[in-house]
Amino acid sequence: MSANQRQRFIHNFLDRVIDQPRQIRDRLRSIRKSKQCISNTLRDTRCRKCTAHTEKCWIHLAKYNTLRIKPSNVIGGGRKRTKAEIDRRYGNKLAKYALCNRQGICVDSNHTTDAAARFANDSHGTPFSNNSKIRGNTVFRLKATKTIPANREIFTSYGREYWNR
Repeated sequence: MSANQRQRFIHNFLDRVIDQPRQIRDRLRSIRKSKQCISNTLRDTRCRKCTAHTEKCWIHLAKYNTLRIKPSNVIGGGRKRTKAEIDRRYGNKLAKYALCNRQGICVDSNHTTDAAARFANDSHGTPFSNNSKIRGNTVFRLKATKTIPANREIFTSYGREYWNR
């Protein structure tokens, strides 16, 4: 599959997910494999964050299990927002890390704290190559397509729409 075919597939896939009726999304959400973090907060209450196939959320993995999240050389992913929210937040200023699709759904990577996919970047225009894909219908999962050695960055395609803005 060529790079253009992959990007077209991701673009069509995201359009299909966004246009799905609400009741189908709720039914599919019940098969999620994520669980609640087993660690306690500073106030000795159980952490409320969900995990991505690990016992602990990424914050507690970083604190107790030496998970290290290093600064990237490539722009990262972000939190879903609407076009109106992005406009209210940034006004006339340049929103360096915001991305909006044709349906008006945006991603703001300045404020993201959950999900494994937030750590993936696009290798477009860099000497690196993609080593993972985003999978899933309503819950996005990051799946490695190549072996990713320790201390290496995770790359996935952002899709054609991202680079045609």
